[in-house]
Amino acid sequence: MKIITPILLSLIILASSSIAAEKNNVTAGSLLDDLRKDLQSLSADFEQSDIDVNGRLSDKSSGKVWLQAPKQFKWQYLKPAPQLITANGKQVWIYDQDLEQVTIKNQDSKQNPIYVLLDKQKTEENYTLALKPQVKNAKDKLQWVEMLPKIPSEEVKVVWLGIEDNNLKVLKLQNQLDNIVIFEFLNIKRNPKLEAEFFTFIVPKGTDVIRDSVDIGEF
Repeated sequence: MKIITPILLSLIILASSSIAAEKNNVTAGSLLDDLRKDLQSLSADFEQSDIDVNGRLSDKSSGKVWLQAPKQFKWQYLKPAPQLITANGKQVWIYDQDLEQVTIKNQDSKQNPIYVLLDKQKTEENYTLALKPQVKNAKDKLQWVEMLPKIPSEEVKVVWLGIEDNNLKVLKLQNQLDNIVIFEFLNIKRNPKLEAEFFTFIVPKGTDVIRDSVDIGEF
């Protein structure tokens, strides 16, 4: 799931209202409208926790992510093992430094919440949205948006977006096996200048290349 999840989570379009929903009639749709507003690119550090069906922590990792609308992203794992996932809008490169191996896949946006969050029409066509109640007396002030795919998917059962102080602070993804991946985002920078070449992967000499005809994005 580690490969698919970062590709999925390149939806991190980090802009939203920080005002409590019950006070200002904020809806899930309006939060996502704010999330899309004026957002062209971003960068952030992330911490990832993988939770198994029994609620136990099965893996923990961290790294950096860069994204540029509508389809370019780079997802760099730094710990515990280096891995780089890069997409230029047409292809995705999945590079495992330790194995000296790169897998190249076609990139597709069909139903992928990475992209539908950038497009209001696709969001409404593919997902049912709901604003979840805030937890009273909680230490944080997160507002939670729930995204349920209208068409069943093995990789995505439900996605939750935790929004606070104009940023998407937490993202949770649950698959059909009820495994959960939690991403927490730090040091978020909105609209950094990123050149198109930044999202093209240059295969290092001596690296094994595997070409996969399966499209990334068709969940």
